[in-house]
Amino acid sequence: MSSLKQSIFLVSVYLAAIFLLAQFDYSDSPIIDFAKYFYFAVMVAVPLTVFFPYTTRVNVSVPVILWGCVYFVMLQMLDRTVSAPNSTFTIILLEFVLLLIGVWLAYQLANGISHAESILDAMAISAFPNRVRNINEASKQIKLEITRSRRYYRPLCLVVLSTEVPNSEFSDKLFLNIQHDLANRFSFARIGQVIDEYVRQTDMVFRDERDRFIVLCPETNHESSVLLAERISEVVLKKTGVSTMLGVAAFPDDALNFDDLMDVALSRLVSPKIVVKKQDSVETQIS
Repeated sequence: MSSLKQSIFLVSVYLAAIFLLAQFDYSDSPIIDFAKYFYFAVMVAVPLTVFFPYTTRVNVSVPVILWGCVYFVMLQMLDRTVSAPNSTFTIILLEFVLLLIGVWLAYQLANGISHAESILDAMAISAFPNRVRNINEASKQIKLEITRSRRYYRPLCLVVLSTEVPNSEFSDKLFLNIQHDLANRFSFARIGQVIDEYVRQTDMVFRDERDRFIVLCPETNHESSVLLAERISEVVLKKTGVSTMLGVAAFPDDALNFDDLMDVALSRLVSPKIVVKKQDSVETQIS
């Protein structure tokens, strides 16, 4: 965590220095005559590098080269004589170096945040162990299962369970934001554990970037998958107090590939409460 604190400190100092330079640049005698688009590039590049979710999945050279290319494009397309009439090659080189330093510092901060989040996720999983996998990391396994079903004409269903973890009433406060984030991680780990307990060993459970749980059910028809989804929703509500919405799609009746199955299942997301109410009303009419 010390490296994360150091990264936060360095990025803060860097942005403060750029801000001060920008203030002096508006005076009659600026310290260094930087172009206005340089400040714009810094203020866009640093936050995007920190908060873009896929930043840490690539090497640091990728965002550095990307923003270096963006700077050169701006240098060729924009007129510096208006915003920086006294600029020289040395100043242009300094702008370029400062921008790349900012991107590098932002990458280190993003990497530190990602590492801290992985530690929190590991803590949540250790508290509620389950075999739920990240859906982006299991693409090969998903493709193999879809291919097997297509080749041997075997049924396969996809169940999407969208959870509705309640938001904090005072989520605008920093401490409660952190508290709510921790609660969410442990809640989703507990939900994953509950789902894992009620699926078969042959079923595969995944979690996507929007914290939806996807259950891939080989050798299962649509009706059985609906019953499974409803049972899981009831158990999740009973054990965690979290309500869910569910959607089911079947191969090959609804779609022939995983992405289309996901789209169909998401389009069918409904609250299981609706299903329960309909069943209750039918039973009342029969009696």
